[in-house]
Amino acid sequence: MKAKLLALPVITALTLLASEVSAQRYQAEVFSNVNITTDVQYATNISVLSGSPAMVNLNMDIYEPAGDTATQRPLIIFMHTGSYLPAYINGTPTGSRNDSATVEMCNQFARRGYVVANMDYRLGWNPVSSSLDVRRGTLLQAVYRSIQDAKACVRWHRAEAAGANTYKIDPNLIILGGQGTGGYIALNYAVLDKPSEINLQKFISSITVPGLYIAGQSYVLQDTLGDFDGYGGVPWWNNPNNTPGFPTNVQFVFNLGGAMGDSSWIEAGDAPMVAMHVIGDPFAPYDSGIVYVPGTPPQAVVDVAGSRRVLKIANQLGNNNCFANNGFTDPYTQTANLSNEGFEGLFPFPTVPAVQAGPWEWVDSATVYNVAPLYGQNPTNIYYGFLQTNPANSKTRALAYIDSIMGYLNPRMCYCLGFCPPWSPTGLNPNAELASLVSIGPNPSAGNVDINLDQITQPVQSIELTDISGRVIRNFAIDTRKRYTVYRDDLNAGIYFVRLRFDSGEVNKKIILE
Repeated sequence: MKAKLLALPVITALTLLASEVSAQRYQAEVFSNVNITTDVQYATNISVLSGSPAMVNLNMDIYEPAGDTATQRPLIIFMHTGSYLPAYINGTPTGSRNDSATVEMCNQFARRGYVVANMDYRLGWNPVSSSLDVRRGTLLQAVYRSIQDAKACVRWHRAEAAGANTYKIDPNLIILGGQGTGGYIALNYAVLDKPSEINLQKFISSITVPGLYIAGQSYVLQDTLGDFDGYGGVPWWNNPNNTPGFPTNVQFVFNLGGAMGDSSWIEAGDAPMVAMHVIGDPFAPYDSGIVYVPGTPPQAVVDVAGSRRVLKIANQLGNNNCFANNGFTDPYTQTANLSNEGFEGLFPFPTVPAVQAGPWEWVDSATVYNVAPLYGQNPTNIYYGFLQTNPANSKTRALAYIDSIMGYLNPRMCYCLGFCPPWSPTGLNPNAELASLVSIGPNPSAGNVDINLDQITQPVQSIELTDISGRVIRNFAIDTRKRYTVYRDDLNAGIYFVRLRFDSGEVNKKIILE
């Protein structure tokens, strides 16, 4: 019954959006086919998956819309689930960039016009230790390494874009997201940037494990593992030579069923966030609580902040202002608003039964029974363990959830980052003609940017310059002039918006400062 209730508004929404936006790029799947370049190496680094440190290649699959002629496209870096262990070894049939839901979402993003990098990251920790310190310490180190890997991937794409730009990306429009474990990486990537943040009491070891951590110190020793960007450390634990010199900031993050190490890490000015989360997720808390990893029985590791808590704080700090007050009225938003308590950017999934994880996942039972024995695993245990938290295991049901994810997420990314054609929350932009008369240039610019209103016949009420979170940086004094200038002065490189208000409505223009 739940699947039908979910699917009905999805179908209705897609019908409405298709008629209103005429298959608008990034909002709908405007491309029929996708080109996939597999096993592109973005870095090398030290893995502990085998038990001893060893250098490994870090690869990704790159998805592009077939037949696309655009030369500056937003990039989504997407990360799979898996609890930092390979599929089957982790007690589930998921855990790679080839998972059904991962591949489906990457294809759907690409058919909408994005470039998608479906990336691997380093695995390996000790989930079966009887010592909480060992479980917690090795998992937190795994999270830390994966953040370093994601930053190496971001740098690789910016370096490639500065050269051949084979994949035709806009290096100022990089979005980071993931499901499950990948959602953890995305959220923590966006906010973890100070050594003091990894020295909170819950991250301090009470024991010494030679070569891993020291009693009374953080589980994450940057002198050993390197800094947040992956530089430094000792050679047998970290390889820092992964496209150094390029920035690692991202413009937007999204999370499907992940969590954040601590909500105190969130600060004003962090990247805008969207999260989709099952309210009864048994592994990652919806609000806050202990994170558990799959197993028999599931093992407690550390207390974290789930999607509800994260989005509540992000909204309070104004980080989501770029889309939070824009009056979305589509069926996806209406559904989310039934249970998100007004926290824009949060899509809670109430499920029946309540305790579930990742209803957007599905697996082929025959594959489980064929592959699990190759890993020394009991296929019956693996398959029925998966059904305990995803009891339907229905592709149709999973695709309905993915439709809701896409329908809720894409408009917010588009509206916030300004890479869509003229668009409004209802799918049409009543001010499109007015917007076409406002000229902004040069854009991109390494210096000042001029605002030209020569073709505007009505008076302008206000002009503001905002950052991508919607925070107002400058207000312009309004008079009878037809031209205004955004002076570069101390503005950092990045994306900004010029917001102009007229009697007949509002116009937003994106500018890029190089």
